[in-house]
Amino acid sequence: ANEAIGYKLEGGKSGMDNTPRGKITEKALKERPNNPDMLWVDAICQQALSARSISALFFIVGDEENGAKWQEKYNQKKHLINELYWDKKDKFYYDIDFNTKDFYKVMTIASYWALTAKIADSNQAAAMAELILDDNKFGGSMPLPSLARDDGDFDPCGRYWRGGVWLPTAYATLKGLTGYGIFDIAHKTARKILDGMLKTYSEFSPHTIWECYSPCEFMPATDHKGAEFGREDFCGWSALGPISIYIEYVLGFHTVNAFDRVVEWEKPRDFQKKIGIKNLRFGEIVTDIVADGDICSVKSNGNYTLKICGKTYEIKEGINKLNI
Repeated sequence: ANEAIGYKLEGGKSGMDNTPRGKITEKALKERPNNPDMLWVDAICQQALSARSISALFFIVGDEENGAKWQEKYNQKKHLINELYWDKKDKFYYDIDFNTKDFYKVMTIASYWALTAKIADSNQAAAMAELILDDNKFGGSMPLPSLARDDGDFDPCGRYWRGGVWLPTAYATLKGLTGYGIFDIAHKTARKILDGMLKTYSEFSPHTIWECYSPCEFMPATDHKGAEFGREDFCGWSALGPISIYIEYVLGFHTVNAFDRVVEWEKPRDFQKKIGIKNLRFGEIVTDIVADGDICSVKSNGNYTLKICGKTYEIKEGINKLNI
């Protein structure tokens, strides 16, 4: 690693085992995603995210000095990433060469860690969000594939990180979108992913949750050799789909802050009938939030603040009726 400008890594340690990142040409390094001269954009974004999170924790406990110290570490990495890893022409964050600082122009889901870590400004985030609607990039019937669909190494069967849809990177990307208020794209994308998981569960045998999913068919993705499917019965992270992604981005309860007693709900526009959540717990609060059309009924055992599509409501203990 060269911590001054970034971090060197390789496929296995990054978790993206057979990613084609680091290609010098279309044919080079096709089976070896371990370019020794590449600095990985997700690695430096994740370090920035860590610094930002550590800073927030210090501020929560009242340690202003260390909070400011780690915020500065985050700011330094944020500046560096935008200075070196952002391609103004393609409007995308790329891996770069350690020696020349040139971009390795392979579009992968790893670049969306720049949104998760709040590295991008609003215009950069909007540009990357548009690619999620592009059926030649990161859109499609099963969106957020690990590799852009128009890449020469994209495999429609998935082949692990050469097109497979992975729930942890999907979740991180959706988290990034909502951090910039891009709720509509996050919601539509989340619904497509959950629909794809459900269809795979229903139509493909064995009926289970899979390690990763095909980007083109409602079936599991193939493994790194392309010969077999990924692992079945895999709730290690794929349970993020029917639990976290469903609650946060399909239903829309994207932010729950137990410290400040605030729940933020981006009520989906495509749900006109009853929608909500019951027995939502945060801190000492247990609440039901259910909307039926324009009327929202909120039951709570304590006071908290509920924000629905940006409008603030002060919830009191007991039953609350809101006209939304």
